[in-house]
Amino acid sequence: MMEERSNRRGAIIIPNAITTAAMAFGFYSIQQSLQGNFIHATWALFISAILDSLDGRIARLVKGTSEFGEQYDSLADLVSFGLAPAVLAISWGLGSFFGELGWAVGFVYLAGAAIRLARFNTLIGEEQSRSYFKGIPSPVAAGFPVVPVMVYSKYVSPNGLEHYYLGIIYLIAVAGAGFLMVSPIRFRTFKDLQYTKYGIVPPLLGVVLILIALFLRPQLTFLGGLVAYLTWAFLEELLILRPKEKEMRAKRREARRRRREEGKLRRKAEREARMKVIQGEQEERK
Repeated sequence: MMEERSNRRGAIIIPNAITTAAMAFGFYSIQQSLQGNFIHATWALFISAILDSLDGRIARLVKGTSEFGEQYDSLADLVSFGLAPAVLAISWGLGSFFGELGWAVGFVYLAGAAIRLARFNTLIGEEQSRSYFKGIPSPVAAGFPVVPVMVYSKYVSPNGLEHYYLGIIYLIAVAGAGFLMVSPIRFRTFKDLQYTKYGIVPPLLGVVLILIALFLRPQLTFLGGLVAYLTWAFLEELLILRPKEKEMRAKRREARRRRREEGKLRRKAEREARMKVIQGEQEERK
């Protein structure tokens, strides 16, 4: 009994330690952003995102899932993918170019992340939450303030934002990420995809190509992945999910209409049957 309890405690500690490490890199990113080391800040958030993708999987693998772990993971995500990207965005250019408006946009992003994570906790265990996120997940949303800094620092200037019109686009992107996190748009989790449906070679080839792209052009690979994921979500929502829901609503309305018609016919038949009985009794009396 004591050994089982010790194993259980160890299984819980491992994923929570990874969550703590992810939050530590988020905290380190905040420090680097405030000091003007934007390249270090962005890569710290990238490492944090990798660790965040591992803690839940490892918890399920070692059977160390717990309610505490779920809540702790969300709080850590708020630091790493809510506060840290907002501080990065403000320090990199929103604060200096737009003043209070830049700070307001940073807060919009932070509030969106907080609401998104709180809503995610309430949806844990629901069937739909396995296939889709409602609202863009916060680690992906962090790409909006983080990836442009990566690309700009690599190909333009590592010292911060220097172009006002690019700053306007960046301001809109950060604010848009905050609203996308609380939007009803569904984003795929990819948990239900069968990667080996057509054999092991296609997914392995895909992983190799992604690794090559990351090795050669990591910043552009992140940007392309972010754009592809966002485009996929919008197209799936507009062309597949909403038409399917519209069709389902039409079918439900038709089913309700049929039930009402059947109810009317049944009540009419019952009235006619009662009338026949009454007429029969009247004829018998005569």
